[in-house]
Amino acid sequence: MATSRPFLLLDLLVYLILVQLPTPCSDGKFYENAIVELKVAGGFQECRLLYPSTALGSDPHMEMKGYEDGGIHVDCTSTGWYPQPQMQWRDAKGHSIPAVAAPVVADEAGLYAVAASVVLRGGSGEGPSCTIKNSLISQEKTARISIAGPFFRSAQPWITALAATLLALLLLLAGAGYFLWRQQEEKKALSQEKDREQEEKEKAQAEKEQERNAREKLQEELKWRKIQYMTRGEKSSAYAGGEKSSAYAADVRLDPDTAHPELYLSEDQRSVRRGPSQQRVPDNPERFDCHPCVLGLASFTSGKHYWEVEVENVMMWTVGVCRDGVERKGQALLVPQNGFWTLEMFGNQYRALSSPDRILPLKERLGRVGVFLDYEAGDVSFYNMRDRSHIYTCPRSVFSGPLRPFFRLGSDDSPLFICPAFTGAYGITVPEEDGLILHRAKTHNRPQDQCPGVRET
Repeated sequence: MATSRPFLLLDLLVYLILVQLPTPCSDGKFYENAIVELKVAGGFQECRLLYPSTALGSDPHMEMKGYEDGGIHVDCTSTGWYPQPQMQWRDAKGHSIPAVAAPVVADEAGLYAVAASVVLRGGSGEGPSCTIKNSLISQEKTARISIAGPFFRSAQPWITALAATLLALLLLLAGAGYFLWRQQEEKKALSQEKDREQEEKEKAQAEKEQERNAREKLQEELKWRKIQYMTRGEKSSAYAGGEKSSAYAADVRLDPDTAHPELYLSEDQRSVRRGPSQQRVPDNPERFDCHPCVLGLASFTSGKHYWEVEVENVMMWTVGVCRDGVERKGQALLVPQNGFWTLEMFGNQYRALSSPDRILPLKERLGRVGVFLDYEAGDVSFYNMRDRSHIYTCPRSVFSGPLRPFFRLGSDDSPLFICPAFTGAYGITVPEEDGLILHRAKTHNRPQDQCPGVRET
């Protein structure tokens, strides 16, 4: 052993002479001998130092710190290592796991303490492991940790909460969708029920309309047959009492005192045309001064009356009956409320003048129109004399006072003619009409000369 004495470091020259092989010690650590030769003030002193060469530390200690980033934070620590060891985390398959190492520190004896942490996610099964290795002597210590899967589900509370929230939302949406679907189905069923009710209502209304039209058609047919019987002077079988009913085909002529100044009447007063300008005629109270109208001379206060008007090639015309006291000055509406029951042709449309007007969908153009008046029944009807078809019947009215034939001519293209009538065998006046079997008294004038197509008996 070298003796120790005081010396100054600046006076020392130290030489490393020899390092011996390691020798075990009683504490399980390994130490090396170092012989240090000291030259002090012209002499040499020998000093032997002992220092540790290597040491295996404590077994790795694992500790779960808590939940972090959706996993479990685990620390691995160990102390008493020399030299500084290598530390590594591995999974069950031996693959390296990224870890966060703590700063390495040494104690007073020069031994190192190491630590590293990882965040484990999912069930770990038989691993992972933490290994600390002394690379100098190739010895290592390993510790494993096993964490059950339920702990990891608790490690993600926000996922659980999110899953529960999503499930609640899905259930709420499903309930809302079902409610909306049921509501839509109920609305659809209600709409279908309403549509069925509307269809049934429209069907019933159409059936009623057909029945009413059929009834009106039958009535008009019976009326037309009655006219035919009466023009022949025969007794009508439609009357159970057997009384003969008189229907007169009126011999209508035009009244020049009522004609508008633009209307020009023929000498026989059976036709009228509209001129380009007004005539110089007396402005008497009976004359129309605004509408181009004219009345018939005859007036009716009872009975059934019938006449025909030729409207071939006339573009604008109106025919019918009116009260004798209608307003003739100014623009009076030609409607039943004002005492007019008329049929009009205007703009290629046939209309029954009322409030409102009723458009009549006729299939063919009218050439001759028959006007039938039943005073007691309050009835005014119009017929197509070409095919004997019914055109229109005005709503029934209660007549009072004289009624007169009414004519209006709106265009100046062609004249309007009133067909003449003559006396039948029984004193009944009948119109000259193609297709009717007429009975008339002997006369020097041939009816064919006035209206072609008349058949005589």
